[in-house]
Amino acid sequence: MKLENLNPSVKAAAVMIGAILLSFSYLISLNLILFMLCLAGLLFFSDARASRIGKILIPAFLAAFGLFMMGLLYAKGSSVTDAELTGVSGVPYAVRAAMSQNLRTALQLSTRLLAFAGLGIFFALSTDGEDFIFSLMHQCRLSPKFAYSILAAYNLMPHMMREYQQVRTAFAVRGIPAGPLSMKPLFTMLVNSIRWSSSVAMSMESKGFSGKRNRTFYRIPSVKWYDIVFFAVLIGGILAGMVFLKI
Repeated sequence: MKLENLNPSVKAAAVMIGAILLSFSYLISLNLILFMLCLAGLLFFSDARASRIGKILIPAFLAAFGLFMMGLLYAKGSSVTDAELTGVSGVPYAVRAAMSQNLRTALQLSTRLLAFAGLGIFFALSTDGEDFIFSLMHQCRLSPKFAYSILAAYNLMPHMMREYQQVRTAFAVRGIPAGPLSMKPLFTMLVNSIRWSSSVAMSMESKGFSGKRNRTFYRIPSVKWYDIVFFAVLIGGILAGMVFLKI
């Protein structure tokens, strides 16, 4: 079974509750296990490409490395006692300084960030945006007025990116200087986007997207037995790890 077949609302609830539980845990092993399981699930049980996963993980690894070094070099306290360092006088000073810092805290910070990143990537790459909005309408009772407004904004984003590239090209043809940080193309793109959003709003009102009457739907997502199993396994696994894991 593919992860894309899971109910998006149940998946989102499981991911958010799992992240909240992890915020109360200091187990390095639990963070690493959860991160590896999220990656394995995406690679073997979803349509996500390994190259896309790798590109998204690069910033996560950089941030985790930064947190690790910050906790290793600047955290208060020590995970190695002074008595344990008396016999390493021949070790270079830089090595002894690193050993004297709070290594455990550094690992906790970095692995927790990886666990959060794994949960976020797990949800983002295995969930279709439209399915998520439809699920919010039917399982979470989100108003259709707001749901379809979110869908309209979501579908406008590719047009905004294309408009930005077209504006930059037009400026280049006219010889108008516009650097990478110039606000001129961005301002023009935002003006056109406001015009588009106004037209979309009027179109939605003319089609009856007012939220004042019941509507029929051509897609009605439901919660299946495997959604409940997924929720129970994820949350139960994290709770079991918090109880039985020691490191």
